[in-house]
Amino acid sequence: MCVIGFCVAPEPSGARPAAGPPVGSRIAADIVDLTNVERNRHDRTPMRANARLMRAAQIQAEQMARARTMAHVLPHADYPRPADRLAAANYRWQTYGENVALGQSSADQVLKEWMRSRGHRMNILKSDFTEMGAGPLDRARRPYYVQVFAGPLS
Repeated sequence: MCVIGFCVAPEPSGARPAAGPPVGSRIAADIVDLTNVERNRHDRTPMRANARLMRAAQIQAEQMARARTMAHVLPHADYPRPADRLAAANYRWQTYGENVALGQSSADQVLKEWMRSRGHRMNILKSDFTEMGAGPLDRARRPYYVQVFAGPLS
C-alpha cells in the first residue's frame, strides 16, 4: 500500500473552468463526499465537485494504471505533469494540488490514509482549494486513486 502527497505552486494555464456535479463512478463521488466530511470536521468550506477536475484525475489514474506505477509526473505519458492534465481537461486554474494513492480497498480507506499523511492532509484542508475531482481506477485488483484540487482562475 503506497501513498504520496503533492501540492504545486500557482501558475496559470489558458483553459476555462467549468462547474458541475460529480461525474464518474460511485467511488469518485464517495471520495468527494468523504473529503468534504473531513473539511467540515476542520471548519473548512466544502469543495465543489468539478467535471473538468474529475476528468483530470481520471486521466492520471488511467496513466498510472497503464504505467503500473504511482507518481505525479510520468515522463512517458501523454500528459506527464499535473498542469498538462489540467490543460487537457480544459481547466483554468490559479492554484492546484494532487494526491495519488495505490492499493487501498475503498474510498473510506484511501481518505483515512491521506488524512494520516501531512502532505495529503494539507491538500485536503487547504482553504485556497474550492473545487476538486476524483479519479479512481481498479485495474486487475490494483486500485489507483487520484484527487485533484484547485482554485479556479476568476
